[in-house]
Amino acid sequence: MEPFISLGLKEGAHIIAASFYRGGEVISADLTPEQRKAYYDAENEAVDLINSDFYKYAHHVTAHAKGALKPTELLRAFVRYKHVDYYDVTLFNRAYDWMKARGMSEGQSRHAALVVG
Repeated sequence: MEPFISLGLKEGAHIIAASFYRGGEVISADLTPEQRKAYYDAENEAVDLINSDFYKYAHHVTAHAKGALKPTELLRAFVRYKHVDYYDVTLFNRAYDWMKARGMSEGQSRHAALVVG
C-alpha cells in the first residue's frame, strides 16, 4: 500500500511479493440501489480525474508518510486506480471454491447472500 511501498524502497527495502486489491466496491449493504449507483459513479469519476493527472493528487497519498516522501517520489507502478469492478458470481465462486478446498470455509454461503448487487 502506498505510500509505504515507495518509502520502503527509498529507504533500501526490497519487494518480495506484491498484489493489488479490489477495495472500492466494498460498501454498506444498507445503501439503496440508487445510493450504491451514486457512490460507484462518484468513485469512477474520481478514478478518471486521478488517472488523467496522477501527480496532481499524489500529495494526498504521500501525506501519510509525514514528510518522508515527496509526491514526485511516489512510484506510479504501485498505485492503480480503476473503475469499480463488480464482484460477480463467477469471480465469487472461483475464490470461494479455492477457500473451501483449503478448509477456510465450510461452504455454506452463496454470492446472493454475501454480495449486494
